[in-house]
Amino acid sequence: MSLKQVLNSVWNKSYRNGTCKFQEIVGRDDIKLILNKALLSVRPIHILLVGEPGCAKTLFLTEIMRRVKTSLFVVGSNTTKAGLVNQLFERRPKFVLIDELEKMNKTDQMSLLHLMETGIISEIKINKTRQIELASWVFATANSYEKIIQPLLSRFTILEMPEYNLEEFTEIALIRLAKVNVDKCITRVIAERVWNELGSRDIRDVIKVARLTDTIQDVPFVIKMLSRQNKRIGANG
Repeated sequence: MSLKQVLNSVWNKSYRNGTCKFQEIVGRDDIKLILNKALLSVRPIHILLVGEPGCAKTLFLTEIMRRVKTSLFVVGSNTTKAGLVNQLFERRPKFVLIDELEKMNKTDQMSLLHLMETGIISEIKINKTRQIELASWVFATANSYEKIIQPLLSRFTILEMPEYNLEEFTEIALIRLAKVNVDKCITRVIAERVWNELGSRDIRDVIKVARLTDTIQDVPFVIKMLSRQNKRIGANG
């Protein structure tokens, strides 16, 4: 059975259960398959998506957040132990979605590790003690492993996500910019120039250029301006 046939079978089952097809994400069929199998698993499975910015890591989490009501989405850099624990007690999510896990400090990573290891969440304060058992699946993203503590890292199934090629990058740009009615010809020019002249593989840069562009004639000027700015930032960094 081909990967496409397996995907269709899993998608049919997962859609009946309210999970995800990830239709807005170009390619990544193997990742889509594994995530859907994890979503349908009767026991918690923890998955970490690792890759450079612009490789669709966050899109996977936001699609799950939109489709699955029993999910909690947090950003690692904005998450504290107290805040996370409080959300777990109040919402009791089945799926905990953490973007930029490597930006969560080590103390907060330890609280997440305890959830993944034992399924027990506890909080002890002077006037209040509470504890619950919570079976949660943790799906997270990271740009690198460097700042993730080893015990936590070992709890994840790690999926590395390669960069897109130019054809895929352009297809993503066409999908994203069609939502804001950007002409396809302009989109193709922007994607090619962002790729070749800015050296960027991040679709966010395509969106930035598009927002500064009214006609196809504006694209070279905007790209040149951003290129100069990037060089200044690099020189000062």
